[in-house]
Amino acid sequence: MIELSCVENQQIPWKAGVTPMYTALYRQWRPDTFRDVVGQDTIIQTLKNQLFSGHVAHAYLFCGSRGTGKTSTAKIFSRAINCMSPTEDGPCGKCEACVNLSSENNMDIVEIDAASNNGVDEIRDLRDKIRFPPTIGKYKVYIIDEVHMLSMGAFNALLKTLEEPPAHVVFILATTEPHKLPATVLSRCQRFDFKRIPGGVMVERMKAICSKMKVTVEESGLSVIARWAEGGMRDALSLLDQCMGLCGDRITKDDILNVLGTADQSFLFQAADDILSGDVQGILSRIDWLVGDGKDLNAFLRELLQQLRDLLIVKFCKDPDKLLDVEDSTLERLKEQAKKAGEARLIRSVDLLSSLESELRRSTQPRILLELAAVKLCRPQEEDSLAALTDRIEVLEKQVREGIPGQAPGPEESGLPDAISSAAETHHPVKESEENPEEPESGRKPAAEEKTGEQGPSNADSPAPKRNGKNPEESNNGKPNGKVHSQEGEPGSGSDAEKDPVWAWPEILANIKGERMAIYTLLKEAKPRMDSKNVLVLQFPPTSGFFIAAIEKEENRTFLEEQVQKVTGRRVRLRCQMKEDAEKQTGVSDDIVQKAVRVFGKDLVKVVDEKK
Repeated sequence: MIELSCVENQQIPWKAGVTPMYTALYRQWRPDTFRDVVGQDTIIQTLKNQLFSGHVAHAYLFCGSRGTGKTSTAKIFSRAINCMSPTEDGPCGKCEACVNLSSENNMDIVEIDAASNNGVDEIRDLRDKIRFPPTIGKYKVYIIDEVHMLSMGAFNALLKTLEEPPAHVVFILATTEPHKLPATVLSRCQRFDFKRIPGGVMVERMKAICSKMKVTVEESGLSVIARWAEGGMRDALSLLDQCMGLCGDRITKDDILNVLGTADQSFLFQAADDILSGDVQGILSRIDWLVGDGKDLNAFLRELLQQLRDLLIVKFCKDPDKLLDVEDSTLERLKEQAKKAGEARLIRSVDLLSSLESELRRSTQPRILLELAAVKLCRPQEEDSLAALTDRIEVLEKQVREGIPGQAPGPEESGLPDAISSAAETHHPVKESEENPEEPESGRKPAAEEKTGEQGPSNADSPAPKRNGKNPEESNNGKPNGKVHSQEGEPGSGSDAEKDPVWAWPEILANIKGERMAIYTLLKEAKPRMDSKNVLVLQFPPTSGFFIAAIEKEENRTFLEEQVQKVTGRRVRLRCQMKEDAEKQTGVSDDIVQKAVRVFGKDLVKVVDEKK
């Protein structure tokens, strides 16, 4: 149970007939003793030890983010070192020194705002005044707030005094930006770094304050306030004060969300799900709801970024509870959501939305910017960045693992069976050769005869190796058509151990599927063909630029060429091409080249590029 003390004399004196001025909640409940300072146990214990041992330093530096208790601790410590009978909680509040120093008119505790007194003249005036001894207590304390705002000349004027002040003077410097202080100043002070106050500690403090003020607030609502305060107790009490002004003595979580202008935690989980699953319709509908309900898009973006950051930590860390200041139920939901989230999508989302935050504040059309970013996150194929490509590959790998078929890039693609049938049509023997299976083409011998030096007819009718349970040389009625004369790239053009890569494409794909499932997924829509330069060309449907880019990576292309050689015994070079590009770039039709080879023979046909 937290015991609280309320700072006295905070109400401004008023005359009859004049309504007294309201004192803000954070001023009413400003810590008055060490017991009231929360979240800074180490610093408080150190100051207590110095107080009771009498080892009070001549200069202190209190640094940390806003609302963490720097100035309040400085004031408590200033009164404690002047108290005639200090207690465990600091000043007793009863002795003459405590009573006089509690007044704003006392002359022994001087608070200076360095933001408005940052010149050399003000520091020189300070040096002249420190020579006078304290009027009541033992020490004269100078609290310089926002000390980083002093000019360089003012710092130089303060150095000597800060190093060797009179015995009755104590300096306490407070700042949110210690990195702006000169090293010569830092080395002359005892430094205390005030941490951000944990969310749970702030919730307990606000519950105690609400209990004293007889105000009922839902605990989940206090957790929302603590999350928005980002470790600053003053910010949390200011938000609570604002909610009290709206709702009176009964405050719900929805009231707090309305004041903040943001959505609840469930809404954030749903929005994150839409982004991670690529649901464009879902995330755009949620943005539309936020705008229609009058929510602040900047506040929503800030909360969404925090949600994705929490997911990122849960995804990559074994013990995320040590890094996240959230409730146990929220942590479990984060773990469940992180299991379904892709790493690349998470990293890309945090990166893109972080850069969007500053743009959104300056934009006159924040909704459009937020919707555009949402579409980019859900559809990485609309970008050509490395992060977007990684995201797309990750999605494909997930689809392969879960057995989900990939989406067709375009209407013309028809899958692997068409690729096989196309290859069969391209490499079917011509009718003239089928009618005279034992007669070689003009000027040529059968491939088997070239290999062995013997007559070919005896080998012409021998069955070729079966693929998929059928002989490629058999007709529809199951009877052999005779010897198939060789085109370039067919099995007959090389040794008996070599196979045509086009005919062997299903076997090649089967091997690739067993070793590299992701590459197999990319190749499912490709149609293979051999060109006249021993190059295996993979033709992809239009709008397949991503697949081509992935296949043509050095490591992937080398892997495919090795697989082709492993299955066919032939070394080929691999090239990818989109169907539209192939039709535009090919100067001579492959059908014409193949017919010329059949008529005149392979040795007499040469394809010449007229552009060279």
